[in-house]
Amino acid sequence: MANETCCAGCNRPNLPWAGRGTDLPIAGCRFTLYPMTDQFIDIILGALQKTDTSAVWSETDALSTVYRGRLPYVTDAVQALFLNAYRDGVHMALEGQFSKGCPGDVSGDSVLNREGEAPNAAAVEKIHFPVHCKLSLYPLGDADYIDQIAKVWYMAQDAGLNPVTIHYATRIEGDVQAVFRYLYQVCDLMDHTPTVHHYVLHFTMNCNSPTVEE
Repeated sequence: MANETCCAGCNRPNLPWAGRGTDLPIAGCRFTLYPMTDQFIDIILGALQKTDTSAVWSETDALSTVYRGRLPYVTDAVQALFLNAYRDGVHMALEGQFSKGCPGDVSGDSVLNREGEAPNAAAVEKIHFPVHCKLSLYPLGDADYIDQIAKVWYMAQDAGLNPVTIHYATRIEGDVQAVFRYLYQVCDLMDHTPTVHHYVLHFTMNCNSPTVEE
């Protein structure tokens, strides 16, 4: 087999990992940052340099960046990068997907020995601005997946994020800190739900959008 990286062959029933999630404690997020300004290079590179990635494995290519490690540190790094990139008045979007439990995942390319406080938490805790976010949760391996989706919808409601069901997604809004905290809580819930063997949480977040909504 030429390649057994994450999700390679996940749907092939003759493979030994088919039908179940991996037990590896590796969470990951692949994301792309879109600052809508001619200063986008400086903003992206500056945010990457300012974000402490010592608690995650990271790789950036022409399309995206991926962080892999334990869930609290992965979400910490993604949040910090978006907050470090923020500029007053600059329309910016972050598109990505958190995932854990892929049956084709492998043990390399990760940091799993980190303990203690997330390295970026204190540096970004005072950064606040409003965001809009749409998300789609895929609780794979659970026949009652719709019940899991309903749970996280009500979690958003309880968090005051004004969830609205839209075609193919749920839309939420609120302070950037609250939205990222919610994304972490969704992933953590799926991580501790025995019937969910593999989940993917796809999201798009933006700030300073020029679109006027009625």
